[in-house]
Amino acid sequence: MIIAVDADSADAVEAEHLLHGLLESATGPAVACTHVVPGGHLAVSISAAGFDQSALNQGVGSAIIRAGAAEPEVAGPSQLIRGAYVAAVQTALGTAGRLVAFPGQENARGTLTAAALRNDCGIDQLEALGGQPIEDTTLVDTRDYVRPIRRDGQVVLLLQPAAGGVLIPFEVEDQLKCCANH
Repeated sequence: MIIAVDADSADAVEAEHLLHGLLESATGPAVACTHVVPGGHLAVSISAAGFDQSALNQGVGSAIIRAGAAEPEVAGPSQLIRGAYVAAVQTALGTAGRLVAFPGQENARGTLTAAALRNDCGIDQLEALGGQPIEDTTLVDTRDYVRPIRRDGQVVLLLQPAAGGVLIPFEVEDQLKCCANH
């Protein structure tokens, strides 16, 4: 089952807060993502065996895809249904989304080799900025925070060079908002 919700979240912090609340209503292992949707805000999606729909608040847009269904079930204000629909379809196709929770994430802690990230952490592909080559033995300091993306059905972790010759995730946990210093 896929459930997507558009609550008009302005940023990743808001969207992740919403996701963590919704994850409490999911049954079984879950994959949870944020999605940039038309209008420039974020929607969220959860793919899990089941979900307690009573957890959905009034005033949000939702789209639910059940196994074997031809179309998502949608509900909520019309201006938010579109975002939920987009997030549900992206999740179903594996084409987009920023993963917040996924199987193997609990293993992505500390400094690991690229091979360990691919073999034990649910990551399909690693990409370094600037096309820097990544070998199986390349060290990645996860800083205990990874937010891979989905692209073409793959889970891709974007990396950048750091001091000491290691790579670190491109997205860091405590990001400053653009122009926060002026």
